[in-house]
Amino acid sequence: MPRSLNLLLLSCIVASCATPHLGDKELPPAPPSLRAAFEAMPAPAVGAVRLLPENADSWLVRYRALSEAKSSIDVQYFIVEPDVYGLTLLSLMAEKARAGVKVRFLLDARGSIALIRGSDRFMLQEVQRAGVDAKVYNPIIFNVADTIGRGDLRAVTASNHDKLVLVDGDLGVAGGRNLSRDYMANSFDHHKAFIDLDILVRGPEATARLTEAFVPEHSAKKSTAVFIEPGTDGALALRLVGRAMRMWLLDEEVGKAPPDPAERSLRLQGQASVDEPTLTAEARDVLRRVADELVLLPHLRGALRTPPSLEPAGAPVELRVLDTWSTESTVPKNTVNENLLASLQAAREDVVLQSPYFILTPRGLRAFEEASARGVKITILTNSPASSDSPITQAAFLKQWPELLARAPTARLFVTATPRLMHAKAGVMDRVLTFVGSYNLDPLSAGVNGEVVSAVWDEVTGHNLASVIEAWIAKGTPEVVEYRIKKDDAGHAVRDADGKAIVVFGPDDHCDAEKLQSVRRLEPALELLAPIL
Repeated sequence: MPRSLNLLLLSCIVASCATPHLGDKELPPAPPSLRAAFEAMPAPAVGAVRLLPENADSWLVRYRALSEAKSSIDVQYFIVEPDVYGLTLLSLMAEKARAGVKVRFLLDARGSIALIRGSDRFMLQEVQRAGVDAKVYNPIIFNVADTIGRGDLRAVTASNHDKLVLVDGDLGVAGGRNLSRDYMANSFDHHKAFIDLDILVRGPEATARLTEAFVPEHSAKKSTAVFIEPGTDGALALRLVGRAMRMWLLDEEVGKAPPDPAERSLRLQGQASVDEPTLTAEARDVLRRVADELVLLPHLRGALRTPPSLEPAGAPVELRVLDTWSTESTVPKNTVNENLLASLQAAREDVVLQSPYFILTPRGLRAFEEASARGVKITILTNSPASSDSPITQAAFLKQWPELLARAPTARLFVTATPRLMHAKAGVMDRVLTFVGSYNLDPLSAGVNGEVVSAVWDEVTGHNLASVIEAWIAKGTPEVVEYRIKKDDAGHAVRDADGKAIVVFGPDDHCDAEKLQSVRRLEPALELLAPIL
């Protein structure tokens, strides 16, 4: 999630932390069992599921599902970048809309600003011209007056953070990945590709529940139609993008890096444009950029010659879809916060969590403290200042993590320690109740942005997710390190004269000093803005 507008996002974090429904209420009543917590969740369904921990596999599942769509496509993303992945998505949607498939598309005004406002916006506009019902959520320009009048920066920063691909009422892909090279590329091809996770869902009931999360956001007052500028025409450019991606995915040289990428790019450009008598300068430039990107993705080369299955191997399982609408929705809805807290209160054995941004609200911290008091083993994997893309959330995290370990002594905290962002948002409780979605464990997700989470009751899925997270932790130094505080013989936190937990190993022991200092310089601003907001 890009967080370049640090002051605005910082304001949202502080404002969210101070919001009564997040911080001041008591915890929800503890359910009698974890099963009871699951059964109390809304939007019940049955469907087959499969976790998608590998970036390239997740892209191929999306690509194949969209390519084979027959009747309907719904797509919703926070970030769609104008790179080979984002432009291929546009190409597929335009192609299907022209073939008579009903296509709806929602992208966020903040996350996708490069596509919406940049020089490639003519291709986004072409999607609308092709018949796609394309909309932008909460355009910033329309909210300046609201922000000034209400004195609430959330009017301009509230986002739709969902990531959904829904096809033919029978298939859904949901989770943490946005649409760009950072999220979809193999790490061998792009060494800073993010660590992320999605879930593939099959079945009409499960897909219908995800569609129920999509439709109100797409039709919301804050979702406005993509504006088509006069004189633009992106049809040719999108055709060329689609052909180039398809040719690379079906290339005979499976998985091989071309010895001369520049020469292979030129050849790919020629192959993709062979049926076009003339190329506009605009279309030629798009094709060149896309071909140049593709030849740097050798592990994607020929990947569709052995296409991924769209059928999960296991039997259908029970699931629920938890949905939150942003603070800019006309009707409030949040079925995520209370159900996550209730499930944590009902856990009895262990909790394994993965979140790129980890800032607990007061209620969240109490829930972890109480789970630890029940003897629940808690394992957390998140980012450190070395890997995070968000200095402001790290500033808040650095202030909080020692106290979390002090108050929840059965918790272990692991962080990614290399410059590769861990972006997955997932967790499993007692190895049977799995959560996968767009929801970060931070106040922006808890109280500002729209989010969607799939909750799955299934031991196989639970064990699979725990294995994925634990496999990352097992990599150890230098990729993953554990933050620790000093404890006495009884396992209680040892505090200094100021009452703060004493750190044994933390960010000072592995992070670049200059980068760490730049994060810590933001800490005073957290308290400075609190009285204002």
